[in-house]
Amino acid sequence: MKFAKLIFKNILRNKIRTALTVASLVVSVFLIISLATVLTEFNRGSDQSSPLRLVSRHAVSLAFFIPMAHMQKMKTVPGVKEVMPFSWFGGIYKEEKNFFANFAVDASKLRVVLPEVKMSDADWQAFINDRQGAIVGRKLVMLYGFTPGQRVSLKSPIYNQTVEFIIRGVYTGLDEKTLYFHHEYINEMVPEWAKDKVSTFSILANTPEDVPRVGQAIDSIFVNTDAPTKTESEKEFALSFQTMVGGVKQFLYGIMAAITFSLLLVMGNTMAMTVRERTKEVGTLKAIGFQRGTITALFVGESLIVACIGAGIGIGGAVLLFRSVDLSLYIPNFISFVPTGQTLLTAFVLSVVVGLISVIYSAYRVSSLTIAEALRSTE
Repeated sequence: MKFAKLIFKNILRNKIRTALTVASLVVSVFLIISLATVLTEFNRGSDQSSPLRLVSRHAVSLAFFIPMAHMQKMKTVPGVKEVMPFSWFGGIYKEEKNFFANFAVDASKLRVVLPEVKMSDADWQAFINDRQGAIVGRKLVMLYGFTPGQRVSLKSPIYNQTVEFIIRGVYTGLDEKTLYFHHEYINEMVPEWAKDKVSTFSILANTPEDVPRVGQAIDSIFVNTDAPTKTESEKEFALSFQTMVGGVKQFLYGIMAAITFSLLLVMGNTMAMTVRERTKEVGTLKAIGFQRGTITALFVGESLIVACIGAGIGIGGAVLLFRSVDLSLYIPNFISFVPTGQTLLTAFVLSVVVGLISVIYSAYRVSSLTIAEALRSTE
């Protein structure tokens, strides 16, 4: 790095141009990281799904209910460890803007079927013992200030019912913006058409190898009934939701590609002007013995340093912001909003590649000139 001092002096020759180029890099890298994090969150449901769990729903659509009586037959299928009702309630807290997920479950089985949900033994027991009880995630507490013992009313547009619950515990793990309550409690209040029915069953298999066999066996039991089922692994169930946002994902990839292309144009223009302004200097450097490869390396090093500085600031700013402010609190269905190490590394590598591509042609062209051509240049 004996030419490092020369490279840095050249970078600072036009401070305004350098500052604007670095700023464009910072903004572009920050936006790319933000969009990549959104894409990561879209995939989180399938990536973090349990290999032991299945979801059984009506074969026609999630909008149709299946009888609670199906559960007893599901339990008899070889390979099934536990079956739990898992019904979407769709309750709204005070105002429509205060929407969060809420499900009717079997409180006594929730801990077994969803072991990722963590809570103290005392809170689990309080929840199980109180038919009106409910538990809320840590992030709901942060958003709405829920406390154990507090009474919370949710109005469901599905059942046209307003139901009051008593908070009995605060859990961590999985989606911490969800409320769980007793299915038996809500079953007493719903209209006749919804009594003793559920939207889905959550099924726990003994081993991952049992999962495909269990799904096929359950569906075969109910294939000729009024309520046929579609049973699939939790990952497949999550992927079915991801297909609904497939167009959004492609749109986000398109935006990221446009940002990268724009960044390449900005860097390419900056380095082209930098190289062109110093064409005569290249002739002087060649006259005093600098080789073509060395001259090219000086320009490439200058571009890479600018790219690395911009990428470093953009990555640092994204990490600082997203780890200081939990944006997942305000974005529905997002469990977290923190860039992964892979996302940060990809953003940095992308910046380096842009820095390299933006200068390589200009540096190669000017370093190919003879001493006389470079000194005669009027650029």
